[in-house]
Amino acid sequence: MILTAKMVDFYMAKSLVYSNIFRVKAPLIMYKGGINYKLIAKARHFIRTTFTKTNLQYKIQSIFIELAQNILLYSEEHNLLKDTESVGTIVLDEQEEAYLLITGNVMKSETVETLKNHCNHINSLDRTGLFHFKAELAQKTASPTSKGGGLGLLQVALLSGNKIQVVTEKINDEYTYLGFCAKVYKDHN
Repeated sequence: MILTAKMVDFYMAKSLVYSNIFRVKAPLIMYKGGINYKLIAKARHFIRTTFTKTNLQYKIQSIFIELAQNILLYSEEHNLLKDTESVGTIVLDEQEEAYLLITGNVMKSETVETLKNHCNHINSLDRTGLFHFKAELAQKTASPTSKGGGLGLLQVALLSGNKIQVVTEKINDEYTYLGFCAKVYKDHN
């Protein structure tokens, strides 16, 4: 089955932005489309100019880059009109007590289960356990062909100080829409 933009947009709207878990209230950035390094750089610049040079700015910027790179590297949806760039959703939302960094993209269903298990493991660890797991993963991902081996999501958990929220919506047997949300509290920085 071929994915159409209409199918993916339906799942994005149903699963991600309007999810009870990811309830968007005051988006500073809300983008759905082709993701490339130029777009990531523009969003990073927006974050740097919106937030003063603080630990909060560093965390938001670093988490944003990790999550956006996941779309760039792993999205199964591509903009064929623009050098097959990866397609996904990026949201930076301001809430009363925290900022939410939300991303979503289409992935192979078989990969999604592995990622969900990885996130569940990350979410089960305390801060010390996260650092130990990071050292363990760093040893395993020394391969030159590795794309990171799960270090990015682990880094998101370490930077945010919170569990990574995951939402999935099966599109068909082959593809699933996967959304991540990292919460960064305003006053914990």
